[in-house]
Amino acid sequence: MPRNKVAWRRFVFVALIIAALAVLTVSFRETESGPVHAVQQGTAGLLAPLQSWGARVAKPFQDGYDWVATLWSAHKDAERLATQVQVLQGELVKLQEQGQENQRLKSLLGFQDKGTFPAGTDFLVARVTGKSPTRWQAWIQIDKGTDDGLRVDQAVVGATPLAGESLAGKGLVGKVIEVTAHAAKVLLITDSESSVAAKIQGSRAEGIVEGSVSGRLSMDYVDRDISVDPKLVIVTSGFGGVYPADIPIGIVANVGEEDVNIYKEIEVQPFLDFRVLEEVMVLLVPESSGITGPAATIRATGTTSTTSTTGTTGTSTTTSTTGTTGTSTTTSTTG
Repeated sequence: MPRNKVAWRRFVFVALIIAALAVLTVSFRETESGPVHAVQQGTAGLLAPLQSWGARVAKPFQDGYDWVATLWSAHKDAERLATQVQVLQGELVKLQEQGQENQRLKSLLGFQDKGTFPAGTDFLVARVTGKSPTRWQAWIQIDKGTDDGLRVDQAVVGATPLAGESLAGKGLVGKVIEVTAHAAKVLLITDSESSVAAKIQGSRAEGIVEGSVSGRLSMDYVDRDISVDPKLVIVTSGFGGVYPADIPIGIVANVGEEDVNIYKEIEVQPFLDFRVLEEVMVLLVPESSGITGPAATIRATGTTSTTSTTGTTGTSTTTSTTGTTGTSTTTSTTG
């Protein structure tokens, strides 16, 4: 029985193919008024209303499908565009950072062209990689060390985006206090342990610029009888064996006096904004300049003495001056 069904299906299939071929042959050979064409036209006339009704019924479904497909495509496009926007924003931020870095490096290079530093000084640009975590200390860590020629007590300068004076934004940062092979620690001039021998341009007054726990700078040991006006520029004096002369530090912000104090009280506004330091420049001063040894920095507690002896009269005079008290003692002995 199953074999008869298979044979019957094959017979029907072959018969339908033969009938289709016969109809096609007759359709091609007869004229448009022939019976086959008449049947086609009649069938088309009967099915046309059904086709129109089916199209109207299917149209909402087709529109819905198209809307869903368009929405899905728009969602994919939105995701793709959002990804591109993120990439472009990242590229923009990167370009902006590179532009700002180029400006800072150009400022540093311009600083070294000022002719401020001793002849033969080499300059090593370093990136700031760390900062002191507390307000009690003020130091930065840089990415250069002994392998790059660094050593303790080398002066460090920098540039930050400030406006105002002609040298604003360029000035003294501090000095190297610790060095390893590939890193170094720089003590900022705003640290409470820092003291820099300085002078005020114009008045030529000399003193010591000191840091503080608050991060503010002040200049001490300037005699009261010397006239000092605000806005005058303060630079290094070159004394002490660490900082070359004439490196900009800041400007005189305020000048005060007290009856009980023999020195002026001078507030200093630094040229640098130490909060935004990102690159600095270490001064590699040649040994012939005399700025080579460990710091002989003049500090508040430092003492200087001078002794002179005259053989003909047998007179010996010794003078001692102490910075903390500002007291001068002279002893004279006549033989």
